[in-house]
Amino acid sequence: MSGWLLNSLLALVCFGLWGFFPKMAVRYINPKSALIYEVMGGILVVAVTWLSMSKAIEHDLRGIIPAFITGVVGYLGMFFFLHAVDSGKVSVVASLTAVYPVVTILLAAIILKEQMNSMQYVGIFMAMAGVILLSYG
Repeated sequence: MSGWLLNSLLALVCFGLWGFFPKMAVRYINPKSALIYEVMGGILVVAVTWLSMSKAIEHDLRGIIPAFITGVVGYLGMFFFLHAVDSGKVSVVASLTAVYPVVTILLAAIILKEQMNSMQYVGIFMAMAGVILLSYG
């Protein structure tokens, strides 16, 4: 199995768990407290990653700035996700937020000038239709 495929499958499982465990958390603690504990879990991953690095952390602002923004918007997204699953059904909230690649794809097409074909447009449409069906089914 190629490296990208294995990593993609591991990410898929992690993201699936990431969408499930917050509902368990907010059943017992409020979303703000849950976010703090989630960040603590993230710090653990950062510490292990940092300790396992054989080279120094790289310092190119062209990578640092988007990486930093990724962290900010990721945790903001989690903050809103925690509030959503606190009052909503995790199956619906996770389904709706799971179409986030549509935002990524559109930004990649507009900013990075990545080309989309007709099949990808159909895929976006089907993903959105799937969310509607999961939300109201």
